[in-house]
Amino acid sequence: MNTREEIIALLSKSKGPLGAKRISSELKKTSANIRKILSNLCKEGKITRAGYGEYILSVNVLNKSVNVLDESVNVEAPEIKHLINKEIYKYRKAYLQRLKVNNPEAYEKIRFMKYEYYKRWRTRNPNYNKEWLRKAYKKDPERFKEYQIRYWLKKALSQG
Repeated sequence: MNTREEIIALLSKSKGPLGAKRISSELKKTSANIRKILSNLCKEGKITRAGYGEYILSVNVLNKSVNVLDESVNVEAPEIKHLINKEIYKYRKAYLQRLKVNNPEAYEKIRFMKYEYYKRWRTRNPNYNKEWLRKAYKKDPERFKEYQIRYWLKKALSQG
């Protein structure tokens, strides 16, 4: 672990802001070196100044990385976001299935609230479907054609 990572780890563990002298004594490094690194980290937005000569960890750094098995994982990477969302969806689905069996009234209330939310969202964004269809057609015309066929088949079967 390099000095920058050690400083970020130290700031994340501390309960309050730390100064360059305290950080240098904790890490057993020269205070001039620590001040230079703190200045660079502050310019990059990884830490912020809490006062004169004191620094704290920025909120965006805390939200972008997670400590998994003593390794820092960037949760802003698209593949990691996809895995996280997949796991969340799996647990949400299992929870709703249990709720449907154990407490049908609460389950119906959740479904109704979701329906109302989407209804309000669609009124605020009336052109969303048109924009989405344009983007989908440009992105993958074959898949778009399959979508159209399924849509019109479903519509025809529901009317007949």
